[in-house]
Amino acid sequence: MLTKARKEEIVQNLTERYQSSSLILFSEYKGMKVESITKFRDVLYERYDKKASFSITKNTLVRLALKNAGFDESEWSQDITNTTAVLTVDDKDPIAAIRILVEFNKNNKILPIIKGGYLEKSYFAGDQSVELSKLPSRDQLVAMVVGGFAAPITGFVYTLNGVLTKFLYALNAIKDKKAE
Repeated sequence: MLTKARKEEIVQNLTERYQSSSLILFSEYKGMKVESITKFRDVLYERYDKKASFSITKNTLVRLALKNAGFDESEWSQDITNTTAVLTVDDKDPIAAIRILVEFNKNNKILPIIKGGYLEKSYFAGDQSVELSKLPSRDQLVAMVVGGFAAPITGFVYTLNGVLTKFLYALNAIKDKKAE
């Protein structure tokens, strides 16, 4: 049995974690075996190390922590019911965690059902998680932006190179004609 002081400590820790997380995801874990949860955590921690957490906590404590963290109760109230596990990620690329969970769901018979969550403090419903998992990673997005900036410059360089090359061919042709 948890003492009141221990519950307050848990709520304080959860509140701090929720405030700093780039991803908070609520999932139903009913029917999952401990070994499945452990496998999922292993894959998650391999990618994020200590920047991710997949924890099972009493719903009342999760609700208090979410309220304290400033999240709108009308968004998450339907998600914190029955058996709820909370996945939090404090990283610049939280989409990979959703991708890991969706892939885990494809490969396992008993899977955590995604109820909903927050990505960069914006709420999303559980059925949107598959679409979110298809988003490119942060590094891929940066590469796309840099490529977008570099493409016109590269094209301009090739155009200048073509003009200079034609000019040099013309000069060589004139030189060869005078040499005859």
